Amino acid sequence: MNRYSFFILCLMLGLLSVMAADPGRLHGTVRDAVTGEPVVGAIVKAKGSFTSTDSDGHFNLSLKADADSVSFRCIGYETLTLAASADLGEIRLNPKATQLNDVIVQAPDIYARGDTLVFNVSRYANAKDDAIIDVIKRLPGIKVEEDGTIKYQGKPINKFYLDGNDFIGGQYGLATNNISHKDVKSVEVMEHHQPVKALEGIEFPEEAGINLKLKDDARSRWVGVAKAAAGVQPVLYDGSVFTLRMASKIQNMFTLKADNTGWNPANEIRDNDFDMMFSSDDKSSLWPEYVSADIIDTPLSEKRTRDNLSWLGNAITAWKSGDTSMRLKIDFTGDRLEYNSGIVTDYFSEQIPTFLQYNSQSMKSRDMSAQFYSETNKPGYYLKDKLTLSTGHNKSNSAITGSYDLAQRVNRDYFSAVNDLKLVKRNEKRLFTLSSRNSFRHHPDKLIVSGNEEATQTIGTADFRSRTETRLGKLTRFWKYYLTTGIDINYHRMNSMLKGLGEFDNDGVHEALLSNLYASPQADYDRNGWKLSLVVPLKWYHYSITGHHDYINIASKLNARKQLTAKSELSWTMGYLLGSPQAYLDICIPILSDYRNLLIACNPDRYSHNVTSALSYRYRNPMKSLFVNLSAAYSYHRSHIMSDQLFIEDFIISTYTDKLSHNDTWHLKGGFSKGLGHSKMVIGVETDGSLTSASSMRDNVVIPYKQVRIGIKPYFKGSILSWLSANYDAECGFSKLNIAEVTNRYRTLHQNLFATIIPNDIVQFTIGGEHYLTKFPEGNFSNLILLDASAVWKINSKIRFAATANNLLDKRCYEYVNYGTLSRSEHRFNIRPRSILASLQYRF
Repeated sequence: MNRYSFFILCLMLGLLSVMAADPGRLHGTVRDAVTGEPVVGAIVKAKGSFTSTDSDGHFNLSLKADADSVSFRCIGYETLTLAASADLGEIRLNPKATQLNDVIVQAPDIYARGDTLVFNVSRYANAKDDAIIDVIKRLPGIKVEEDGTIKYQGKPINKFYLDGNDFIGGQYGLATNNISHKDVKSVEVMEHHQPVKALEGIEFPEEAGINLKLKDDARSRWVGVAKAAAGVQPVLYDGSVFTLRMASKIQNMFTLKADNTGWNPANEIRDNDFDMMFSSDDKSSLWPEYVSADIIDTPLSEKRTRDNLSWLGNAITAWKSGDTSMRLKIDFTGDRLEYNSGIVTDYFSEQIPTFLQYNSQSMKSRDMSAQFYSETNKPGYYLKDKLTLSTGHNKSNSAITGSYDLAQRVNRDYFSAVNDLKLVKRNEKRLFTLSSRNSFRHHPDKLIVSGNEEATQTIGTADFRSRTETRLGKLTRFWKYYLTTGIDINYHRMNSMLKGLGEFDNDGVHEALLSNLYASPQADYDRNGWKLSLVVPLKWYHYSITGHHDYINIASKLNARKQLTAKSELSWTMGYLLGSPQAYLDICIPILSDYRNLLIACNPDRYSHNVTSALSYRYRNPMKSLFVNLSAAYSYHRSHIMSDQLFIEDFIISTYTDKLSHNDTWHLKGGFSKGLGHSKMVIGVETDGSLTSASSMRDNVVIPYKQVRIGIKPYFKGSILSWLSANYDAECGFSKLNIAEVTNRYRTLHQNLFATIIPNDIVQFTIGGEHYLTKFPEGNFSNLILLDASAVWKINSKIRFAATANNLLDKRCYEYVNYGTLSRSEHRFNIRPRSILASLQYRF
């Protein structure tokens, strides 16, 4: 395989690549010495180059001038080494008995061990990397979202381990953002990872798990990082301490951080736990969040928009007693935020005036949680018990001008207690699963609107829910049969008071008792690379709210997965649901969600029909660092419940009416990533598109509409030269909305380009920025360029000094546009001013 390097002189102007010389090529076929059949996936390696055999056993190897021998190796065969000058037209390998787990197929950058890919961190890291997340972001096939969520082949991972230990749970952002890449030997991606050992071999999740394998000198001792930073804007600071100890009997991780530079503690402490407690419909709450006046959706990355003062504290201690692992975790976060934004909304109607809003908003929040987790995970037995307590207080104050001049305040408090219990027992022919969740939530909200008109909305909810599910399974060689039964009981009490809106004022207590009994027969088939599953749930719902309501829900779901080759698979899903209306529609009282939006639920007591189908393809070739995923999905929704917006000047009443509604949606998604230059660079592209045809109501008139969205995201990341590294990603977007005979469209372009010059191992300089371009429907443009620069001085292997300057051009505002159901909104959002920060970091 040719060695090559890429020289990028200027982004968007050109790309120059130079290929190394190719003295000669070897061609041949590898066969089984006994059967004569082609050997697929055999590694053919010479000095400085390697390849693998294709589905017909063929190989094509570029031979370097100084290569004197060629080796052939494959799982289940003896390794063979021959002189490069020998006749290599047909190679025969002798079979040998080998355990799969003991064999490692090695490539220079990636090891394949069964369904596990092992990325060698030292081959992917470069001089500018600090934490392990910097390396993970450049691994082919892996995508790290802005909020820290890690995805593999387009799907979020279902488990994250440190040295095979799950002691941090789903809060892997704390580890990936702080552990040094120098302390990590490899990143292991376990495809179709089944975290429950008792379910291995009978359930095959589509999601992968990730394990960070630490180096020997990072185990059984305290490792971590401390950071202190100060700057001007006018005054900035950032201080943090992170420590980790991975001993054989006890593991500890502690984090403290305070910051006002735009960092969001929620992203670092977010729990990405993917554990499925129940077979389906695992919703934490059956009731909506009524008050939405304090919810902010920022258009740019949070470091650009968060005018913050934030705190985070986290402590995790884990230990083991026999076969049982236990974990105690405590979290605390605090936030003070300031936002300034504006919005102009066009409803495409001459009868509805254009709406103007300018919002100056301040927010304060404090959240705390404690969790005890116990788990026994053995091949035939699994037991999990998790208790989580959470509490918090949130406050928001807004000064609104524009179509209205008023003040808006929101106070939220909450307390919740949730206990999860799961038991799995299995032998060769039988499977038994018991899952139980008991939860209590208390959530008082208060919305106060003051100005020319005053109104107060108070909502206090107390919610107790208990759900228990059992699953019996019979296991045969190719077929598996299951019967899942369960009961779900939810008691909900809501105190609601609205005053100041005249005829809409109300005050009362509303109680609801929801019961759900269900049974789900299921059959699975697994043979010759085919995995088929058919499940047919049957559910009975009883709502005791304003009277008594009974419903029967019927559903069916068929999954099919075919392992096409060792590198690719195809999966297909189809489902149907006859569903009952949501329970909250039976509480038919006016509820004020913000100063201009009033919800009046109304239940027409009608069923809905949902049909879904999805097809996906995944390909991965670790030897060539090539990963591809494609998916297409279709959904059809038909119901006699249609949402209706009633406009009274600038005031909106949202309700529901008994009208036939439908929604047809096509969704296409894909991703491609390829490692280049022996792990030094990764290139790729992601695509996402949807076509929706639906109808909604406004002022009692049915309005059909169609919406098209297309997004393309190319990127490249890594080292271009030994002294130059660059990261580039872009997002090109197109959106079109058709309402009756009116067509409205806009286009967006968002680019990031950062280049790092590394003259030696001691210093490095980074310069780059972000570019935001919006083309509005009228043809005018909004153009924003944000420039940043930084310099790093590595004083020694433990201490580094950095100076960072953000938003050098001191841009203060960003404008963009988006579509609602039957509207278009142009937004204006204030961003953080120019800032300069100096930091000192110490790793131990």
